[in-house]
Amino acid sequence: MFGLIIFVLTGFLVKNDLVQMSTLLIVGNFRFYLNQAINEISQARGEMKGVKSLIEEVNEAAEKVQVSDKQKTNMPTVIKTESLRLNFPNGEKLNYPDIQINQGEKILLTGDSGSGKSTLFKLILGELAPSAGKIIFEDKDGNEINPDLKAIGYLPQDPVIFPASIKENITMFNNKLDNKIEKSVEEVNLSADLQKFEEGINKQLDLDKLNISGGQRQKIVLARAQVHENDIILIDEGTSAIDQNSTIDILDKLLKSKATIVFIAHNFTEEMHELFDREIHLIK
Repeated sequence: MFGLIIFVLTGFLVKNDLVQMSTLLIVGNFRFYLNQAINEISQARGEMKGVKSLIEEVNEAAEKVQVSDKQKTNMPTVIKTESLRLNFPNGEKLNYPDIQINQGEKILLTGDSGSGKSTLFKLILGELAPSAGKIIFEDKDGNEINPDLKAIGYLPQDPVIFPASIKENITMFNNKLDNKIEKSVEEVNLSADLQKFEEGINKQLDLDKLNISGGQRQKIVLARAQVHENDIILIDEGTSAIDQNSTIDILDKLLKSKATIVFIAHNFTEEMHELFDREIHLIK
């Protein structure tokens, strides 16, 4: 209104030759920028009110979050699946039988291609959420708990290594584990491979040129699991690139540990099967 009054008044003065025509143009520009400034102030005020309202809603929602009364612990002694199912966007489904994995067990997980062996590991680790059913973690007294899933050792099908030395890949840059390296290297039959390198265990890994073999990569990751002494270890085709004799030797040592181990494999010999306590076979 203020801008409009000034504009009309200036028009009256121009008409009566009291001011020049250019004054009317200047006042017009003034009115335009005045209106623009008022609009921006109004918009900013609205946004500020909106943010305030949003913050109030967030605070209100946050107050309603209930802290779980489940006991937290480092590691469960039992892992169970109950009516577990995973639906995929393309319409396919994975239905799992009810499974129980007890503390210290050495389980061979087998199954048809596409039966969901690797996916089961991801469900246990919380990387995927089930479409139905649930995974239950229990302590030694049978109480349901919320475990620290990051403390579960996981060896994926494609071994994860870093552009660092073999030693650092085993210890994951934790110098406190240096005194355990020699034993872990022997247990996974990596010692002979290290002798082939001039730098030995200090050999730097080049991810671009892949200056180690697939079997050597798997041995490094297996040694990593040994060094960190996880109570639960999930291994996905952890010896697929290692020759049969070395695989038997590695499994024989690995499965003597106190850890709970679930090992995904196919094309295992009868001798390899007998190293495990039992086998769980998934059907697609």
